[in-house]
Amino acid sequence: MSRSQALLAALALVAAAFFANLLLTLFGGRVDLTEDRTFTLSPASRRLVGKLDEPVKLELFVSRTDVKLGAYRESYARRVETLLRQYVAASGGKLRLIITDPKPDTKDEQRAQRHGLNGIRTPQGTGYLGLTAQQADTVKGIGYLDPMREKFLEYDLSKLVASVTRLERPKLALINTLNISNEVPPGQDQQAGPADVLLAELGQTFQVVTLSNQATELPAGVAVVVLLHPHHLADKLAYAVDQFLLGGGQVFAAVDPLSRFQKFQQGGMPFMMAPMAMGASSDAALLRGWGVNVELDAVTGDLNRNLPIRGARGEPVQYPPAIAVGPDALNPGSPLTSELHELQLMEAGAVSLISGAEKGLRFEPLITLQGPAVGAITTTAANAGPFEKVSLAFRADGKPRVVAALASGSFTSAFPKGAPAEETKPADGKPAAPAAPKAPANPHLAVSAKPGRLLVVADADFLLDPFSVRQRQAGGQTVAEPANDNLAFVLNSVEALVGNDDLGSLRTKGTALRPFKVVEDLNRKAQIDYQAKLDEIEKQLEAANGRIAELGRSQGGDLSKGLIVTPEIQRELEKAQKQAEKFMDDRREIRRQATEEVTSLGRRLQLLNLLAGPLLAALVGLAYFLLRRRSSN
Repeated sequence: MSRSQALLAALALVAAAFFANLLLTLFGGRVDLTEDRTFTLSPASRRLVGKLDEPVKLELFVSRTDVKLGAYRESYARRVETLLRQYVAASGGKLRLIITDPKPDTKDEQRAQRHGLNGIRTPQGTGYLGLTAQQADTVKGIGYLDPMREKFLEYDLSKLVASVTRLERPKLALINTLNISNEVPPGQDQQAGPADVLLAELGQTFQVVTLSNQATELPAGVAVVVLLHPHHLADKLAYAVDQFLLGGGQVFAAVDPLSRFQKFQQGGMPFMMAPMAMGASSDAALLRGWGVNVELDAVTGDLNRNLPIRGARGEPVQYPPAIAVGPDALNPGSPLTSELHELQLMEAGAVSLISGAEKGLRFEPLITLQGPAVGAITTTAANAGPFEKVSLAFRADGKPRVVAALASGSFTSAFPKGAPAEETKPADGKPAAPAAPKAPANPHLAVSAKPGRLLVVADADFLLDPFSVRQRQAGGQTVAEPANDNLAFVLNSVEALVGNDDLGSLRTKGTALRPFKVVEDLNRKAQIDYQAKLDEIEKQLEAANGRIAELGRSQGGDLSKGLIVTPEIQRELEKAQKQAEKFMDDRREIRRQATEEVTSLGRRLQLLNLLAGPLLAALVGLAYFLLRRRSSN
């Protein structure tokens, strides 16, 4: 084959690829090569639309004629429309799709505004890219279809369809001691709270009722109870939760041996001693009475999964009790964890069954840390800090620890004597005396009347917004993006407890998190090497300072009031200064080496990414050339 023939063959190959792509686009065909089938309608979405009882109208508002959204948003609008047509095709005629171009000053624009869609500023005026779903008289919508959430598109669409078809949301009781509430006091503006995203996401599926730890009863008709860092619960409330579980109820409990968020709430000092979680006797008896123990005297750590935390010196510290949990620690057989990529936990405890509880309960570990790098440090030591000192004191023992687990079956009441006695108010300065308990509305349950389920996580910080999401501005509004799978795990778990787990696989399917383990390991190794040298230098400086103080005392001076400069002290000072200078040089060199190693890896990956396409095309062309040559011979 001549050179001109080879060139024509290459051009023909490129043209064939172009026209094949064009035909696939025109006829809606596509090949989805993404890891989790991002662009293919999942079985969960097909089940959801296949179960629709009443028709649902989907209306996509997209500005296209008088107002232009730009090539980027228009391309995304086409992607949304394509996926919506997959929903319609899978619904068996229950879904109907309408595409509306809301031109300025028209009834279509007024309807878009009435449904709460967010306007987009463009040179031609206000444009729209939003979606509404309507069943009967119920209309709900997505105000702005953010292209940055493309990986979450199917989850957002399925959640919208599910929300508009739900006549009544199940009731969720959130009991917490972290001042988390979805209620705004009258006359006050709403301020950002520590769990706004969590409450908003739960509110899509549940009617959330927030309760303080001093409430006296559960709301009527509650479907699931969430205990968030519960301690010092009122006895009547603890008893209500106890009887709810024994009546076949569902409970999600996040029990933390050391809540960093609570420490900040109590004064903003990161190392201020905080009350221990589950401190009240009734609270401790609650979980233990059910047969489940959460270790509160120690926090779990892992030298291989630890995360960097900013230390007292302003430098990142590889802190073993702050851990990133990957698939190797997640239960692959549970739908709650099998699709997760990474959870991040902060000073978690450990969960186990109390001896003897195995007879009536099934204990299913969900997150298990194991390996020679796993260990623990006392909660008192971790609470005292600083992070550098805690890291040095941490010791791995290789003992496996379960951080989260699901217990189900027949529970024993934490109140074996029945309902707690009524309290009476003190009179004339005399101490209050317990009154005789009133006959309960329902008979006391000593053991489960129906099998219940209790999901326990030995950490509470992990589900709060600062530990689970990051905020950014897009389309004139604040958009929350998952920083990890923490929020997905909580939402999946609570929804699964009440039997609604169709959205779980979609939520984890869309996660943008793909940890780059090679880079993480390089950074972790560099930090560990740096921290070890830093700690060594700090010890030497501390010893030198101690020697200076000792010399001052031996000469009858008080160095805290006035420094006595002698030749010996001067030499010690010069030695300490030289050590500090050497540390600075070592730190710069370690940083340079760590940065260079990671940067070099990035350059190699970038080069590989740039060459992958041309190399693949060249290989296809070479194969075509050899086949033509063989056929011509």
